[in-house]
Amino acid sequence: MAVRTRIDSIASDINLIVNDLLSPEAQSKAVAEFARGAIAQADETNRSVLGRVPPRIITVDGNPGAPLEAVRPAGGSIIVEWELIGDVMVWIGQMLRGRSPVGPSGEYRDSHTLFADSKEVPIGADVPFADEYVFLNPVPYARRVEIGKTKAGRDFVISVPNRIYERTASDAKSRFGNIANIKFSYRAPEDFSILAYVPIVRTVVRNKQGRFEPGFSKGNRRAAAHERSLRVPAIVITMRAA
Repeated sequence: MAVRTRIDSIASDINLIVNDLLSPEAQSKAVAEFARGAIAQADETNRSVLGRVPPRIITVDGNPGAPLEAVRPAGGSIIVEWELIGDVMVWIGQMLRGRSPVGPSGEYRDSHTLFADSKEVPIGADVPFADEYVFLNPVPYARRVEIGKTKAGRDFVISVPNRIYERTASDAKSRFGNIANIKFSYRAPEDFSILAYVPIVRTVVRNKQGRFEPGFSKGNRRAAAHERSLRVPAIVITMRAA
């Protein structure tokens, strides 16, 4: 008979097979000792990435906060969950503000906005659980700030380096890439939410001469054009499964 114990963490998904010759009490103790070491190792990994050990909940056989030694010797489980998302969001938000140009009003610096599953997270509110998080800046000149050029080709931002969102996404990926998927992209904000992508499928046909040429477009062209017109630079974050 074997006991399988799982430790879920930043870098750990560990299965432990306990010798069935041990007594039930000894099996539970062996599992607990192994789990304790794995938790300590994961805590140290978290500390090196985040600069601190984030809060965690240890659940033993479905009971949060139970001692590790209480694990059942047969069919028991120890699951550890670390609260990581807040650290990632705080770091990205601080970097965006710190890299922003500051004009007389500070509008761009103060307009970075977080969305959870396409819904805006109000300032001061707890960050909810979501499949996808997005940082973006809804000001109408956000794309020009990112590129650093006006439509006429003149410099738009001269007080700070451009590519603010792209650089921050790259730096965040380097720092948190083992706990989150982070990428630079574009999203379309409107009315405290993010518009869904509207696909347009363009067909290709072959004419009587045998040459290929554009055919009909399939999809809501007006909705697609509206969504594209609102796109601004964005950082997209999804947490990695343990």
